[in-house]
Order: sequence, then structure tokens, then C-alpha cells
Amino acid sequence: MRPFVAGDAPAWVTLFNRVAGRQTPLDAFHVEEARRHPAHLSRRWVVGEGEGVRGLAHLYAFPFDPPGFLHASLLVTPEARGRGTGRALWQTLEAAARNHGATGLVADVADTDPESLGWAGRRGFRVHAHRFASELDLTTFDETPHLPALARAEAWGVTFLDLGGADEGTVERYLGFVADRLTETPDLAGHPRWPLAQVREALRLDESGCPDWLVLAVGPGEHWLGMAAMTPQRSFAYNFLTATHPEARGRGLALPLKLHAIRRAREAGFSVLRTNNHSQNAPMLAVNRRLGFQSRPGRYELHLPLAATSGA
Repeated sequence: MRPFVAGDAPAWVTLFNRVAGRQTPLDAFHVEEARRHPAHLSRRWVVGEGEGVRGLAHLYAFPFDPPGFLHASLLVTPEARGRGTGRALWQTLEAAARNHGATGLVADVADTDPESLGWAGRRGFRVHAHRFASELDLTTFDETPHLPALARAEAWGVTFLDLGGADEGTVERYLGFVADRLTETPDLAGHPRWPLAQVREALRLDESGCPDWLVLAVGPGEHWLGMAAMTPQRSFAYNFLTATHPEARGRGLALPLKLHAIRRAREAGFSVLRTNNHSQNAPMLAVNRRLGFQSRPGRYELHLPLAATSGA
């Protein structure tokens, strides 16, 4: 076992795709690494050499994790399991987390992988949340059944705008509006409010961001009632967040906001709109079902408070 070096990237991506069932291209790995903030922790280890890499581990800071927690990722090829590879990687990763002062670790396990869930459970991890992606086929989507919901919102005096051509002051206000809504989601309830620079980075405004994909619902008196934000990905449009102000909830605004996002994704030529879901966010799950989103296999978020353990 040794620290990751740049030349390990092809083997890393190959192993990751094989074990995690992904199709991540090598250039996407490099883009993600280049995008990572230099002040944010990211340490990697591998077991093996060249094409013989049979295990990997990654310890890094992730913005959706609780304060003081670090994210842990550990993968071992099936043929190398039961030989101590995972145990050695885990001991190194846990020791590094403690050395960095982490108060806990977060890990993700596919909800279709009971073997890995059991492995993590034997090391003290417990299920904290269940998340899954859902996708909408934009090539077959018919907005007609949903137009009455949009008409009702407009009849109440709601106007749907986007940030295309907006001045910097409006953009900053939108970023603040998003930051406030994030703290109201099941994912980030109780977390510190994100700095505006972090929201800007998440929406990729300074690189591939699309201001006209940042939708806003404005009510009478110019009150901001809700928002929907999307970012373009390699092969799909990603609905980062759809949310309404607490005082505007129960008015049926989430569906019209998503409808505007869908329109913009289709106009840009995307065939798929994807979003991530928290299993406890019942209102938004209901909206997604009405629009025709199809759930995909998901992942359990596991937590391990390090303060509750002593030694590895």
C-alpha cells in the first residue's frame, strides 16, 4: 500500500468503474481533481502497481457532510477481498482521519450491495440516510397535464424569471437565497450556512454555469418565493436544487418551478434531467413522481463518530 501518484489515475478510474458500476471517463476524473479547492483535504492510497491495482481509498472533505466529518471511500476488487487489502486500507484511512482531527467519517454504500454494507457495519458505521437519483426522459415528457399548475401560480401573481442578463447584485442575492434554502433541506438541516462563494462554485457560475438555468419565482411586491437551479453535466442536465421560501410553501410552486427548469433543459438539447433525492423529502418526491421522474438505485449514507471509538 502506498500514496496515490498521478500515474495511478488510469488504474484508479478503471477499478472505480468496475467495482462501483460506473462509466466515469478518465478526463472527468482529471476535471474533478482540477476543480477541487486546494484548501480542501484530499488524500488517496492504492494497493498494487500499474494495472495490478486491486484496492483504493480516498479521504476527503465533502460539503454535504456534517461539520468535523470527513468522507471515506474504499474499494477492493472482488478477487482481492478476504486477503486483508480492505483492512489495511481502512486502518490507514482511519488513522489519517484521526490525525487530521476529524470527529467522524461519512461513507456511501450502494443500496444494492449488502456485502459492503455489512463490512462497514462491522467497523462501526451506521445508516444515517438513504439517497437516490431520479431521471426524467425529456424526449418523451409531455408538459400538457402540468400546465394548469403553472396557470394557477401565474393567476396568483407569480412571475417566473431567470438570471440571464442579471446584474451582479441580483446574482449575489440569488446565491444568498439558495444558501438559505439549503439549510432547510433534509441534507443540510443543522449545518452551517454555505458561504456565497461555495454556492457559486456548486452552481458552476464561473465556468460552465448557465444563468438562464437559475429560475426564480417572484410574487406580488417583488417577494422572492422560490427557485430552481440547474447545471449542465456531460450527458444530462442536473437539477441541483428546487425549493420554496417557508412562507410560500403549500402554494404548489415547486412543480411550476421544475417545469421551467425542464423547459430550459429541453431547449438546450438535453435528453435527460437528473436530480438527487433524500428518502425523507416526501413533498419533493411527490412532485417528482407527478412529473414522471423514474427512481434509480441509490446509496446509503453511513456515519461513524470517531469520538465514540478508541483506537483502530
